[in-house]
Amino acid sequence: MQVGSSNLVDGLFATDTLSKIGQLGKTDSAKPSAAAEAARKAELAKSSQRAVLDEIREKGIYAWAQEQKLEKLKEKIEAEVRSANPDADPATIDSEVARLVKEAMEQALKTEAAEAAKRGEPAKPMIIDISV
Repeated sequence: MQVGSSNLVDGLFATDTLSKIGQLGKTDSAKPSAAAEAARKAELAKSSQRAVLDEIREKGIYAWAQEQKLEKLKEKIEAEVRSANPDADPATIDSEVARLVKEAMEQALKTEAAEAAKRGEPAKPMIIDISV
């Protein structure tokens, strides 16, 4: 008996589609590996960081930080307004948010001016704390 030419050996080592029956359920288009997913997330984070740094370079750190604080304040006030008036229309919410943001900014400026006056100093530009 020749082992190399038997039907049994040909059947076991054949490369036709029937020989791949043991591979049913396995696909070539599986999810990306954990390493590939981590690399993709790292690239997205790096891209986002580059965009923020470009924005800071364009506007300057002080203006960028003021803008960030204002955006956080708007988000916070908008969430409060929406929770208080869930059925209000968007235009009403926007006008209420704008009014409350303006009031908050005016109050912060008045507070800073009053504190400077107590110290006997002229009002200085506000040092901002961007953690809201």
